[in-house]
Amino acid sequence: METRLDGVAATEHRTRALLGAFERKDLAEVSALLADDSTLTLPMSFSGRTEDAARFTGREEVLGYARDAFTIMGRIRFANVRISVADGGRTSFVRADGDFTTADGRPYRNVYVYSFEWRDGRMVDGAEYGNPITFSTTFAPPESG
Repeated sequence: METRLDGVAATEHRTRALLGAFERKDLAEVSALLADDSTLTLPMSFSGRTEDAARFTGREEVLGYARDAFTIMGRIRFANVRISVADGGRTSFVRADGDFTTADGRPYRNVYVYSFEWRDGRMVDGAEYGNPITFSTTFAPPESG
């Protein structure tokens, strides 16, 4: 029983470390928390269909996603964070409010749910659920008129 609690506590700690690395825009720490064969999926498409909005395969692609997010966001801050750990520490779920700003200082607030699968202390499979309409209305090019 104690080993399971240790695994759960360690996974919660790693999950908080990953969120914190995003908040600090610390690409090196994000990289350290990723498995070489990690994947990240954004399952909620902009079309409303069931296909993924995006899928990043391998550490370099996941880091590319992080790099792009760090570029378009001025501030990344997760509020009201709730973390649940399941499967003896192999899976974590996060519910958080995004209190972000865009690179040009506009507010960007979205609601996020993440799931992370962990192996040997590193994230091997992640999914980010955020409202694609909120993203689109914030980052859509201005209409010419």
